[in-house]
Amino acid sequence: MAELFWRTRIKRRARKILLALPDLPADIDDNVFIALGAQAAEADRNSKAYDEFLFSEDGYKQMPFEDSVDELLELQRARTAERKGRAELPIKMRIEYIEKVIEAKKRRVADASDERTAIDQQIRDESEVLTGTKKGEDGGYWEGVAPDTTSRWKHVTGVAKEWLVFVLVALADAAIVFATLYGVIPSEAEAWRFVIPAVAVQILFPHLTGRAIAAYRSNKEKNSKDFYIALGVALAWFGYVFGMTILRINLLASEYKRYHKQEDMQPILYMAVLIFSFLILIGLGTWVLIRSIESNPHKGRYSRLLYVYFNKVRGLRSAEESQAKSEADLQAELKVLAEVGAQWDLRSSVYEQVAESTKSVYRRALVNNFGNPEFTTEYLPDNKFKTAKVWKKKNEI
Repeated sequence: MAELFWRTRIKRRARKILLALPDLPADIDDNVFIALGAQAAEADRNSKAYDEFLFSEDGYKQMPFEDSVDELLELQRARTAERKGRAELPIKMRIEYIEKVIEAKKRRVADASDERTAIDQQIRDESEVLTGTKKGEDGGYWEGVAPDTTSRWKHVTGVAKEWLVFVLVALADAAIVFATLYGVIPSEAEAWRFVIPAVAVQILFPHLTGRAIAAYRSNKEKNSKDFYIALGVALAWFGYVFGMTILRINLLASEYKRYHKQEDMQPILYMAVLIFSFLILIGLGTWVLIRSIESNPHKGRYSRLLYVYFNKVRGLRSAEESQAKSEADLQAELKVLAEVGAQWDLRSSVYEQVAESTKSVYRRALVNNFGNPEFTTEYLPDNKFKTAKVWKKKNEI
């Protein structure tokens, strides 16, 4: 779309330039101009300004009309150069624009190639980390199998699966926490206000604990502080789960007592519900915890780099195709320019033939109008009209 806009703008600019130039007279029509020779011969004969003695030994070399033909076509030849320049102007402007576009696209291709090379180097670095030949994040060893990211879609699918775990855990926790809090807090709005941070804690704390454990495992000496971070966050998370379990079991015990005529829940049932409620919350969080422990940041980074690499490759290919298209456009415009120039040069070169054809028609009509053989013999040029004797002698030589 942008290229079409600029091409249209160039055409308008060229049109304005051409309109600002002085007008040129129209070019001659060859057939009409040649036919005028016969009319001019008849007019010269009827004017009675010329007689059969004009071409005596000291007379004219050629008729004035013939001189005017040479002069007029010489003027047309000079005008043809101007017409050629005006015809070539829009093409040259387009060529100049395309050359600038090609330079910009060459820079774009070079940038895309450099970016692809830089991404490729980062991919090799991440691959060395995953093979264990190079230390990775926090100076630790993060060995693992490189993800099977052979296309951009596989990377998107892998990321979606990771987020799907958090979404499922969040939905399950939200249902449990809301049911628990709504039984304690009669206001539904207040219950939802507590649900949002409670769910965030249920997801965030196991995730942070798992990340800290993973960092500690990669380099126990350097990342020993991560062990204490994991321990502190895990204790806080267990405290949260314990508190939520107590709320849940007390709520269930109250409901049991209300529906069973003030009969208390049996100890074994109470313990079963307590364990069940605790395992639901701890199980969901543990799922997040285990995935975070097994999560290798370099695997995700490797997959993202491959995703970016695929985009850079597509971008480079697109830039190269665009550059090739512009270069093809330039070659086409250069061919058009050469053809236009050749046509106008050819037009300029044929004026000599037009002049000779016009003068030949004029001479024939003039001698026919005079009807005098002596005038014909003196008037017709030797280089064009030879007697048989002279022609034969020339060929024998």
